[in-house]
Amino acid sequence: MRYVGIQTQIWRNNRNTVILLCMFPVILLGMVLGAIMMLDWVGYFCWDGMCPPGLKATTFHWDLIWDIFYKVAPYVLQFTVVWFIIAYCANVSIIRHATHARPLERKENVRVYNIVENLCIAGGIEMPQINIVKDPSLNAFASGIDISSYTITLTTGIIDKLNDAELSAVVGHELTHIKNRDTRLMVVCIVFVGIFSMLMNGIMRIFSSLSHTPRRSSRKNGGGAGIGGGILLIMIVVLIWACIGYIFSSLTRLAISRKREYVADAGGAELCGDPLALASALRKISENPGLADVQRSDIAQLYVIHPDEEFDNNMSLKGWVAKANIMFCTHPDTPERIKLLEQF
Repeated sequence: MRYVGIQTQIWRNNRNTVILLCMFPVILLGMVLGAIMMLDWVGYFCWDGMCPPGLKATTFHWDLIWDIFYKVAPYVLQFTVVWFIIAYCANVSIIRHATHARPLERKENVRVYNIVENLCIAGGIEMPQINIVKDPSLNAFASGIDISSYTITLTTGIIDKLNDAELSAVVGHELTHIKNRDTRLMVVCIVFVGIFSMLMNGIMRIFSSLSHTPRRSSRKNGGGAGIGGGILLIMIVVLIWACIGYIFSSLTRLAISRKREYVADAGGAELCGDPLALASALRKISENPGLADVQRSDIAQLYVIHPDEEFDNNMSLKGWVAKANIMFCTHPDTPERIKLLEQF
C-alpha cells in the first residue's frame, strides 16, 4: 500500500466527513417527504368520504404533497434543533456517568500527567481534563465539545500495562481526536442517529398500543376506509421510512468514525514521533479492550478500539464475517491500522 502523507490523509478524511455529515438533514427531510408520498399513494387524504375533488388513491398528487411538505418541514427541523441542543449539552455528563469515570488528580499519577502535558506542549493543544476508569482492561477515549469539557479517559489497565512510549502514543491518538474536533463531530452524529432511533421507538410504541385497541368502523355512506385500519396503515408506512432513515444515518455515522480513526492514528504517530509504539499499543489493547460494564454502543465508538469489533485474524467464520461486514463497524480493522503505522 502506497504511503500517503499525514496532511493529505487528514484533508481527504475531513472532506469526506463533511460530505457524510451533510447527509443527515437530507436523510431526515427525505424521510418526511417519502412518508407524505406514501400516505398520498395509499389514499390517506381520501378517507371517510372526505376526499377533495380530483383526488384518488394509488397515484401521486404533487401539488398537495409539496404543500404538506413545506408546512411540515419547518416543524421537523425545529424539533431536530431542540433535541440536538438538549442532547449536545448533556452528552459530556452522560458519558461520564455511563463509564463510571472520575477525575484523576496529579498527585495520584504524576507519570500520566507528565505524558499528557508534554504531548500538549509539543502539539500546541490545550491541556484536557484527565479521567480514569477502574477497569483492568486496556482502553482509552477522548470526549467533550469545547475547551472546558475536552477530556481524555484512561482505564487503570492501560496505565499499568503499557510502557511510557506506548501510553504516549495512545494519548497522542486521543489528543489528535481533540485537536481535529472529532469528539464534537461524533457527538453530532450520535445525536442525529438518536433522533431516528427515538422516532422508531415512538412509532413502535404507538403501533403496539393501537394493535391492542378494538377497531371501530367509521365508514360513512358506504365510502372510505375504517379509521382503525387506516391509522395502522399510517403507522406501518411511517415506521418503514423511519427504519430506512435510521439505517442510512447509522451507516453514515459508522463511516465517519472509521475515517476519523485513521486520521487519529496518523496524528498520534506524528505527535509522539514513534508510530511503532502506537502499533505495539494497538496489539496489546486488541487482546483485552474490555470495558464490558459500559453496554453503550454509542459510547463504545469513542474507544481507541471497539471491544465488540475485535475478530480473529485467521480463516475462522468469525474472521470472515468481520471482513465482510466492516461497513457496520465504527472502527477500521486493527491489523490494517497496525500495517499502516508500520509503513511510517
